[in-house]
Amino acid sequence: MTTPYLYDISVKPNYLKRQMFLDGNVTIQRYDELAYPKISDMAQEQRAAHWVPEEISLVKDKADYKNADAATRHLFTSNLLRQTALDSFQSKAPSQVFIPVCSVPELESLMNAWSYFEELHSRSYSYIIRNIYNVPSEQFNQIHDTSEIVKMASTIGKYYDDLHTLNCKKHLGLEVSEHEHVKAVYMANIASYGLEAIRFNISFSTSLAQGENGIFVGNTDEIRLIQQDEMIHTKWTKYIINTSAKDDERFREVRHELRKEAYDALVDVIDEEKRWADYLFSKGSIIGLNKHIFVDFLEWTAHNALKDIGLTYKIPDTMKSTPLPWFERKIGRASCRERVF
Repeated sequence: MTTPYLYDISVKPNYLKRQMFLDGNVTIQRYDELAYPKISDMAQEQRAAHWVPEEISLVKDKADYKNADAATRHLFTSNLLRQTALDSFQSKAPSQVFIPVCSVPELESLMNAWSYFEELHSRSYSYIIRNIYNVPSEQFNQIHDTSEIVKMASTIGKYYDDLHTLNCKKHLGLEVSEHEHVKAVYMANIASYGLEAIRFNISFSTSLAQGENGIFVGNTDEIRLIQQDEMIHTKWTKYIINTSAKDDERFREVRHELRKEAYDALVDVIDEEKRWADYLFSKGSIIGLNKHIFVDFLEWTAHNALKDIGLTYKIPDTMKSTPLPWFERKIGRASCRERVF
């Protein structure tokens, strides 16, 4: 089997006739003719929303943390450390795992933007930790010692690792079944969607609830900038999943074949978030957010997220609207790119 050289430009590619994934390498990055102009538009939308963590002052947050009770400190720190872990994964996956299977320049460009902004989010969490805690290294080290975070990481990493393994085999010229490769791409996209549409969104509810109570307002402003990015990431992940299945017969077949596996993977995300709620609220709650409300918001968010990619996640008939109406208002403001600092 011939090794696919990434830097061979002797053959002129016709990107307009290509599918998104596994339809040839991207060699020359050209954006004059686009097979998927909407992908290019979403990547540009993200790049236009650039910001840096240092734009926001955290002086008041440090005092708030010093004066907070044990429950509030636990909620704040646990959520922050888990967000750090989540973005540590997602800053790597687009460039390391997805770019090797991208077949059009606009999708490759989107993946580069995705990795960059997720790494920016990681830097934001580090900026928060460095400015609030007296010994930041102690907080970072807790990530590795918190079993609830470690178990979550292995769940996310499985699908990325599976795709990465096949990518490496193919690059080394080893035999790789195209069907199995397509399945791995699809499930890695599902894993990303669970992270963007569910996990991140749920974590923001904890951060923003504290801001609603007038504490950690710098952190809240930081999170709202991150949130506006994750809204874009959710939008393009949904588009990639739905459009690849619509346009590419290979992905259409795999979507049907893996319907139950994709559903089960996302239900695992939901169940894991419920277990996380047990830990997060183990020392108490805050005004406007407790374990019961958090889980209801999780159910509502998951119901809508799965519906957007053609899956059905049932919630009680009595749940007619979001349990956190103020969160929806925050989303509305974030989507307008309101600068809050």
